[in-house]
Amino acid sequence: MNKLSDRNGLNLTQVPVLNRLLLWNGFPYVFQFIFLVVFIILVIMGWNLYAPEGVHNRLFAQTNMVNLLVWGIWWPLMVLTAILFGRLWCMICPLEMVSNFSERLSRKLGVRQKKLNRWVRSGAILLAFYALVHLLIAGIELHRIPAYTSIFLIGLLTLTAVTGFLFSDRAFCRGFCPVGLLLNVYGRGSMLAVRPRSSDACSNCTGKDCVMACNRFKPDARSCPSLLNPAALKDNSDCLLCGQCIKSCGPGNMALYLRRPFHPDDRRESMAPWILTMFIMLISGYVTFRMTGGWTWARVIFLWTPEQFVSLFSLEAYYGWIRGIWMLFVFPVLIWTLMGGLVQVFTMESMGTIWRRLALPLVIVFAAAHLAEGISKLSDWAGYLPYALRAPDGVDVALMVTDGSMPVPDPLLSQATVSVLALFLLLVASWFSVREFRLANPEYARTYLLPKLAFTGMFLYIAFGWGAGLLFGF
Repeated sequence: MNKLSDRNGLNLTQVPVLNRLLLWNGFPYVFQFIFLVVFIILVIMGWNLYAPEGVHNRLFAQTNMVNLLVWGIWWPLMVLTAILFGRLWCMICPLEMVSNFSERLSRKLGVRQKKLNRWVRSGAILLAFYALVHLLIAGIELHRIPAYTSIFLIGLLTLTAVTGFLFSDRAFCRGFCPVGLLLNVYGRGSMLAVRPRSSDACSNCTGKDCVMACNRFKPDARSCPSLLNPAALKDNSDCLLCGQCIKSCGPGNMALYLRRPFHPDDRRESMAPWILTMFIMLISGYVTFRMTGGWTWARVIFLWTPEQFVSLFSLEAYYGWIRGIWMLFVFPVLIWTLMGGLVQVFTMESMGTIWRRLALPLVIVFAAAHLAEGISKLSDWAGYLPYALRAPDGVDVALMVTDGSMPVPDPLLSQATVSVLALFLLLVASWFSVREFRLANPEYARTYLLPKLAFTGMFLYIAFGWGAGLLFGF
């Protein structure tokens, strides 16, 4: 028998408590239900709630429980778990439960559900939704106004129920989830993965219960709801870690492993698909903008162009939207063209090919920068949690902080500490980025080295400025 257990990593299904949890017929539904209840409570709490007069929206977002939990705590933690443990959030996501229930209801009512077409499966709608969310954040401050967050959450619930009703096979997760592509690209080096213990056991298996269509609609221990072949998994991009293949496996061969990052047995793509490439380019602009928030001088430089454009054409009323367009579309195209030009000096490849070769290795650096910014945000916002627990609407606290009768809570970590952590994360990510590119494109390793180092250098400079800017006052 070709044993894979040792090479795969630490087999978590051999830990008795975890094994019982994974095989329990209430897993992961109980956890999804708990989060669904929290989700609905947040919708109710945020409904029609706006910042009181004289209070800045950002401060109110920190004092109000809805926005504090969704944008100040959950979002940074989701980025952290995606990088370290892949699509762990998907395992307990309440929207997956809503989609599952809606899909089952549709079948019971005799609705003829559709399959997702190739265009939707490619991630095109995922890309559009993610861009739309960040345009709304820039344009109307979606992330700072509880009423808008409540409407956003209702929209997600509605979209999940409708897509589950009309389409089959976990359609929302595969084609409509706004963070689907983010989890796809950030989780590729995940330390948590579902893999077979033995390749021989899967080859000799006659039941194939983890992929059989007849098992797809069972309430539990069903075949893969995402239409993957668990026995042949070679990356972590699409597996939601739901554990159904572990439950349904007759020989007990499927297992959940804790592994080293970017496991050597995983598949490497020499070029990213165009949808992923465009998403990663978009991420590069968003993360750069967020990184500059910790250093005034860097933020001034980043926003100089959109501010000049707004001033020249008297578009002050649309500044947020214009800033969002600059951040998500214009800046990424400019800087990726510049970086691609550095490669074209040494190669005759087209700009599109260069971008596609760079995308997946570079997203490792962007993920580290995103995580660093998330740690900084979590450090700043978490201090407001005791206030929000005492007064969930946050109105009185925001008013008292504004008039100075209540102090601003200290961050959990100093800015200098966060700066050092960011530098460390970026250096580690840079090493993985270079290594992953060399494994996927060994013949181009030297030719493409310069843009990877340039991107890393830009983020290292900004992260250094988080501490230095505070220290020297610029």
